[in-house]
Amino acid sequence: MIQNLLHILLIFLIPYLIILFKDFKPTKIFGTIGITYFLGLVVAGFIFGLNQLNVNFKLNSDIGEIGSYAAIAIGIPLLLFGANLKEAKKLSKPVIKSFAALIVAVLIVSAIVFFVYGRYITHGDALSAATIGVYTGGTPNLNAILNIFLARAGETTRQNLITLSNLSDMIIGAFFYVFLLLLAKPLISKILPFEKESQYLKAESDMKNTEDFNFRDFKTSKRLFQAFLVAFGMTAISAGIGILIWVLLGAQEGRMLDFLVPVMLIGVTIFGIIGSFSKKIRETEGTNILGHYLILVFSFALASSIDFSKLINNNFMEFLIIYGSVTVGSFMLHIVFARFLKIDSECMIVTATAGIYGPAFVPAITKQLKNDTLTVPGLICGSIGYAIGTFLGLGMGIIFGLFM
Repeated sequence: MIQNLLHILLIFLIPYLIILFKDFKPTKIFGTIGITYFLGLVVAGFIFGLNQLNVNFKLNSDIGEIGSYAAIAIGIPLLLFGANLKEAKKLSKPVIKSFAALIVAVLIVSAIVFFVYGRYITHGDALSAATIGVYTGGTPNLNAILNIFLARAGETTRQNLITLSNLSDMIIGAFFYVFLLLLAKPLISKILPFEKESQYLKAESDMKNTEDFNFRDFKTSKRLFQAFLVAFGMTAISAGIGILIWVLLGAQEGRMLDFLVPVMLIGVTIFGIIGSFSKKIRETEGTNILGHYLILVFSFALASSIDFSKLINNNFMEFLIIYGSVTVGSFMLHIVFARFLKIDSECMIVTATAGIYGPAFVPAITKQLKNDTLTVPGLICGSIGYAIGTFLGLGMGIIFGLFM
């Protein structure tokens, strides 16, 4: 009982502390989600070490599993509530073409990596599909896609694959982000020697950087509580539909999660996008912080419940190859497309950042480029990616599965 209470306390406390001190340099480099997974693995590794010393100490894996499902299901719509997708119509043609080119590049390279390598490894279709979600949208898309495709794989397999995928993305992403900050502009400007656009927006945008939050300024309100209830209701309805489908298909014992999890995560994504078109919901302050916090709760709950004795048996290099190949390959193909489309280097770099990393990393890149006019367009592209990334990954994942 004490161990379970301690686990629950850590699941909710660690993510809070990470957001509270998100300005620490390691967190800026690896991201809040990356640091959360790392600390979760530290806890799992500590427990593994105790058991190697014959100290019987185990965490209840059900707490991690139930907590992770609930957190990500409620967190996804809360994050999507702030995605002002109507602002997409204000993007200039070069921005639209550049971001569309990135999406096409990710789809092409992910498919190539799958057929050359992914189809020959276990769950390669799911891993390849997840690269599409994360590199057109963000980490929440990656986790949603893997949870959907791995619902039938078993709890341990699901935990291991999601954790290793996030670690691979974190490691590769950290090195590649340094490249974007320091070397991308001088190198790519030689390949894309086109003049910068005077305007990247056709009209003034109301888009706000919802990723730029400070937990110290976080305030609860009646509207925020209502938004949380809406997200909870969306989760409950989506889960109910999944259970209903399971019942209609025979209610086979032990297979309820096979239907509940995919339907629930697809449902909350659709509902979250619909909710973002409501001005009252979209402008509710704090939904982004609460949603991000719940994604971190999911991450820590999952990573801390990992059984290290089973995790270390996985081939980590397979994950690095897939995520590394898609990251670098998509970026290079994006440059080729930008050359033909005559996109300037800064627009190309910012839209690539919006897709590969999500909106959170856009402001730092535009600051480094000394081009604030691309900040809002980058944020808009990042929001679009959040909205469509899961569906792109699911569609391609189904196709990949036909060749496994």
